[in-house]
Amino acid sequence: MECNVGLVEQKARVLAGLALIGVGAYYNSKPLAAVGLIPILTGMLRWCPINAAVGYSVCHSKPAETVNDGE
Repeated sequence: MECNVGLVEQKARVLAGLALIGVGAYYNSKPLAAVGLIPILTGMLRWCPINAAVGYSVCHSKPAETVNDGE
């Protein structure tokens, strides 16, 4: 699995998942709390199957290292 969720999106997903779990617990809604696990998992793994399906990626690859010959 190649990363397709950026760091900012990762934090937003985890916070949204925690919020959904909190709202589900407050209103005693187990399905809503269960749905909150999805953004938490995709945020922690930094991979989203929907992003992969549409070809969307926010991850930035590291720039190639250059060799300095002492010049």
